[in-house]
Amino acid sequence: MARSAHLGERHVASLTLGTDTLILAFDTADKVLGLVNDIVVPIASITSIAVTDDPFAAAKGIRAPGLAIPRLVRVGTWRSRGRKLLVAARNNERAIVLGLHGEAYSGLVVGTDTAPELAVELLAVAPNIEHLESDVTFASGDVVLAGTYTQPAGPTVAQVLLLPGSGDINRDADHRRFPLSASRHLAHALAARGIASVRYDKRGVGRSSGSYLHTGFAENHADASAALQWLRSSTPTAGLPTFLVGHSEGAMIAQLLAADDDRLAGVILLASPGTTGAEAMEWQTHQVARALPPVAGAIIKLLRIDLAKQQRKSVAKLRSTDTDTVRIQGRTINARWQRDLLDFDPATLLRRITAPVLAITGGKDLQVNPDDLKIIAESVSGPVETQRPADLTHLLRSDPKPASFASYKKLLKQDTDKQVVDTVGDWILARSTTRV
Repeated sequence: MARSAHLGERHVASLTLGTDTLILAFDTADKVLGLVNDIVVPIASITSIAVTDDPFAAAKGIRAPGLAIPRLVRVGTWRSRGRKLLVAARNNERAIVLGLHGEAYSGLVVGTDTAPELAVELLAVAPNIEHLESDVTFASGDVVLAGTYTQPAGPTVAQVLLLPGSGDINRDADHRRFPLSASRHLAHALAARGIASVRYDKRGVGRSSGSYLHTGFAENHADASAALQWLRSSTPTAGLPTFLVGHSEGAMIAQLLAADDDRLAGVILLASPGTTGAEAMEWQTHQVARALPPVAGAIIKLLRIDLAKQQRKSVAKLRSTDTDTVRIQGRTINARWQRDLLDFDPATLLRRITAPVLAITGGKDLQVNPDDLKIIAESVSGPVETQRPADLTHLLRSDPKPASFASYKKLLKQDTDKQVVDTVGDWILARSTTRV
């Protein structure tokens, strides 16, 4: 049967599902303007399916070649690191996103108002599908948060709420200049083990409403609580054992949630502080000074710049404010969130957590003290396990070289560390039938 996408009154492209193939066909105008041709995709080559209301977000990368009318339509090839996507969609229309293996393209992004139905049909016939993803929304007070629900193609044994680190980052844990992608990597790896998950855009980011700059820990906690409630009540996996996986700030939010929730089957804290935010920031400043490249270190020394002193002045300025934002060193920052971070104290939270806990912090983490693992182990009331991979960095990537912030850009080209991903997945599987 044919599933078609439309630009005004004409087709952008049409998808036809056959017995063992999927045909993507373009009209003559789009072939010329988008420099594309019809393609035939074997059903067996499809590895993932997603349904999205934001096809342009799925079509990440550089147009090469193709047609792009700003805020209207994209037809052609979009390339990014390790990906080559064939795109045919309008802005903000329902679309199906397919991952492919062994084909000329690594994926398709095709607009069609029947994407959900086509996804179900493909899920029933494609033998190598690993997961199905769908755009979801849920309310947190007067804010509407947008996210992605990832469902395994086969039997599901557990579900997870993924909580990312700090900053104005989207559901995948990507900042516009810092594509970490840890939440997406974890979601897909967990789905391969039969574990469903939800991840969401922060306030004012991606397709979520609200304002990031005017959001503090209380709002982030409320949003995570709303996401957890949605996961437990509005998904096909509602009722299964539920876990939290938080990274950095996400681990702090996981502590806040877990301290008052005795129904959780487990909590995984990745790069989680065990001391106050003020102490963590002071420790981090010392690591910045210690890990500076030689040239930068020499300049700092020559100019007699005291990084610790500068940090103390910034903290004092933050503590003197009562507004949501403040300008420091020429930048507008979220002062409310920063004050909440300084005051964050896990001491009482950890003692109230009765669910099993797995805490992982890398030996080369420059933003969270790996020695805090001992504090976590001694403080959590429930069963706790800690791991300290020697080469693991705060980015959840391993680096055999000396720890350095200068290596971050290079590390982002890697996927999230396989050992971490495997450990998280195996730990959840081992506990997925112990509590509901």
